[in-house]
Amino acid sequence: MTTPSLEQLISRQISAESPPAVEELGVALRRRYGAAVEAILYYGSCLRQGDALEGVIDLYVIVDGYRSALASFWRPLVYLFLPPTVKYMEVPVGDAVARTKYALISGRDFRRGTSRRWFHSYLWGRFSQPCQLVYAKDPASKEFIAECLSSAVRTLISRTVPVLPERFDAQQLWREGLSLSYRSELRPESGSRGVELADSSAAYFRDITIAAAASTGIDVDQAGSLPLRHTSGPAARWWSRVCWRLRSLQGKFLSIARWLKALVTFDGGLDYAVWKLERHSGVRVTLSDRARRYPWIFLWGELWRLYRQGAFR
Repeated sequence: MTTPSLEQLISRQISAESPPAVEELGVALRRRYGAAVEAILYYGSCLRQGDALEGVIDLYVIVDGYRSALASFWRPLVYLFLPPTVKYMEVPVGDAVARTKYALISGRDFRRGTSRRWFHSYLWGRFSQPCQLVYAKDPASKEFIAECLSSAVRTLISRTVPVLPERFDAQQLWREGLSLSYRSELRPESGSRGVELADSSAAYFRDITIAAAASTGIDVDQAGSLPLRHTSGPAARWWSRVCWRLRSLQGKFLSIARWLKALVTFDGGLDYAVWKLERHSGVRVTLSDRARRYPWIFLWGELWRLYRQGAFR
């Protein structure tokens, strides 16, 4: 029996049927951005928990270009800065309301961000995890998404392997890789979230690790058995640790920059950020009136105070 390739495994995984609430949001987003929409991806906590109406659904909208999606000359310039651009939408679904925090990104930026060309783990860390394809314009678009997700998996594995012991298993690899990725951003979730993510889809991560082994510097003994093995030398190990430290520092600044960008592009973005911080950290967040009126000037002190209180890490 032929072992499926990484692209085949991922194509199979993303083809699962999405919940009706997610499908409704996908229809609304296609109506908003028209023929520019190449694909829509569903990922995050609602997908893992299996309840699309319980929280705010995480979606990625991949478009063929910002100008064609936005029908404007100036607005695309904002979207080119620090992609993706995060926005919010609600649609009625029966007697309930489906809510999404969605990210708009061009196919060019998505490909680059899920590849080894992108130093920080913001995109390849996220999209090495399971997700679903809500919509693809055509078979070529689906193939493009599968290639990008496969690239994200290979990037995370290849950048995690050198920090591991010489012999390891897939669970150890993904626990470490996802934990390093999470620590590379300012996040309100607990430090154990990477471990929880790895354990929640352990069988899937094992399969894609074996499929990606040959292209990521992993030796798989006896046709796919575990443990795995790598032969990274001392220099590669040292450099990998340095890079993850740099990503952690870089990510803190990028997280703040993205929050500030969201104040312009995300209606109600400040209130959403407060809600998410309180929900995940348990820290009560009260922003001053001047921070709400002039966030670009007065939000810095509030962020430092919340960081010291443990609202995010």
